[in-house]
Amino acid sequence: MATAGVHEVRVPPLTSTSDPPSLFDGTTRLYISYVCPYAQRVWITRNYKGLQDKIKLVPIDLQNRPAWYKEKVYPENKVPSLEDNGKVLGESLDLIKYVDENFEGPSLIPSVRTAHSPSHPTSLFIV
Repeated sequence: MATAGVHEVRVPPLTSTSDPPSLFDGTTRLYISYVCPYAQRVWITRNYKGLQDKIKLVPIDLQNRPAWYKEKVYPENKVPSLEDNGKVLGESLDLIKYVDENFEGPSLIPSVRTAHSPSHPTSLFIV
């Protein structure tokens, strides 16, 4: 469940001179940029579900990004991306759904779909 009042230390972003973390060692990592709104929504999902201890944040400096990120982690070279169970996934909405379905904590997507529910396919066309 979400943890109110948790203070998370923001570590400096990794740059082109930074060594990569130990990749694919069983640690779940969320690669983000602190200023990227797409990464922020997955970061918020992680925090809402109370997964600060289960999903490690790895901030990347997008102006000086490490070459190993594209070569070894995510060939699209964008954030956010999530390293979990030996694979790397990307795209913020896909990551939100993946985190919601594969990790404990309060669900973000209602389990019952109704025509008026934001998760119902027809609601995508309602303005």
